[in-house]
Amino acid sequence: MKKLLLIVAAATFSGSLMAGGLVTNTNHSAYMTRILSRHASTGVDAVYFNPAGLTKLDNGFHFSLNNQVIGQTKTITNDYTFLNQHPTEYTGKVSAPIFPAVYAVYKKDKLAFSLGFNPIGGGGGAEFATGLPSFEMGISELVPILGVMLTPLDLGITGAGYPDPTFRNVTGYDADIFFKGSSVYFGYQANVSYEISDMISVAVGGRFVTAKNTYEGSISNVTITAAPSAYTGLTTPFAGTPGNYLRAIALSAVGASSATMLNGSAAVLDGMTNVEADAIEEGKGFTPILSVNITPNDMFNVALRYEFKTKLSLTTTVNDGKDAGGMFEDGAIKVADMPAMMSLGVGVRPASKLYIAAGMGYYFDNNNDYDGSTEVNIKMTDKNFFEYSVGIEYALSNMIRISGGYSGTMTGVNENYQNDMRYSLNTTTFAGGFGIAVSPKVDINLGAMYTMYKDGDKTLTPSLPVASITETYDTSTWVVGVGADFHF
Repeated sequence: MKKLLLIVAAATFSGSLMAGGLVTNTNHSAYMTRILSRHASTGVDAVYFNPAGLTKLDNGFHFSLNNQVIGQTKTITNDYTFLNQHPTEYTGKVSAPIFPAVYAVYKKDKLAFSLGFNPIGGGGGAEFATGLPSFEMGISELVPILGVMLTPLDLGITGAGYPDPTFRNVTGYDADIFFKGSSVYFGYQANVSYEISDMISVAVGGRFVTAKNTYEGSISNVTITAAPSAYTGLTTPFAGTPGNYLRAIALSAVGASSATMLNGSAAVLDGMTNVEADAIEEGKGFTPILSVNITPNDMFNVALRYEFKTKLSLTTTVNDGKDAGGMFEDGAIKVADMPAMMSLGVGVRPASKLYIAAGMGYYFDNNNDYDGSTEVNIKMTDKNFFEYSVGIEYALSNMIRISGGYSGTMTGVNENYQNDMRYSLNTTTFAGGFGIAVSPKVDINLGAMYTMYKDGDKTLTPSLPVASITETYDTSTWVVGVGADFHF
């Protein structure tokens, strides 16, 4: 059971909050939340989506301030035999009330200089009120394990001609499980864009990434229930800690050698059923970025962006010795690289009031290390992650534009990657919203999107000799975004 908090710490919070890659967020403007496809952007949010397209802005200063409110629900179902209820459903709530994106551009003739800030990975905090299957499964196994452990003692006593003490009749368990954590990878980006000709622009840039994961948790008040036994002086069912149950048995007439064994096992169980974690993982990395924008005519715009792999190592700090039973190691290093990715976007304006956009993102996950260790190499992906999107916008008037979008993702992970703390599923997202031109210098974006995930499942091999376990995974995510663009 000591490993439970570590598994969550290593997996649950170091991924992406929105489906844009296994560890990469792509929802980086309010405009994106209402149209979904911004890979060919030539607006201020092109600082992230298409840096080369910034040369299409007018000369002067341009700023964009955005925030999104994100809510996510994760649902895991597990049918392990020993759980109090099976199948058992576990629900985790992830929230990100502040998910900012800030961009600044200075454009002068053929050159554009830009800065950007956003949560490139993570960005939310999660709390699991009743734990997760991998938490409770280990605790639930106390019931059969204690039953098997105490059966020889019962048989020895009955074999000597005494009544059956029924020590083995452990009937149930309970526990208080708490875990919360947060993860955010902040990206600080800078680009230089240059217009080679009216048709072609290029950009070179980079992103400095700071990563921080925090974990707090405990497994406490683990208790079991057992049938009454005259040998322990109990006339009612026992209800207490596993260690105290074994100590109660040791005080009965079981012999000195059995008592020593029981007291030793009780001490071990005391440590295993009282675990605390308070740890931080932090690290820094850098992402080189290249971008090309092609405008063959007034109707079409094509954008290509390539982000190199971000080498990222996280160093662990354990607070107040709360190391989850020795599973967090102060000063330990975890690999948390972000994969290289390529995006392609096309924007089409067939009429002055109509704009159509489409795009794709391709993440080179097969070249990335997702097991977190420099000493082992576990293959966790069979294919690279792929996302695609399409959006449409129509101007109802000179002031108001309405838009909608659709996107989907196809993950390439295998069963080595999937577990109840970290899983990747294919998604479908719908979005809509409005753009409001308050004045020639101020533009407001209001958008919302909802992501549905295709259920996934995995067959688990139990540690005890019982039927295999089926675990299913599901998620839903909603986002509301608001942003303002300023032009001077």
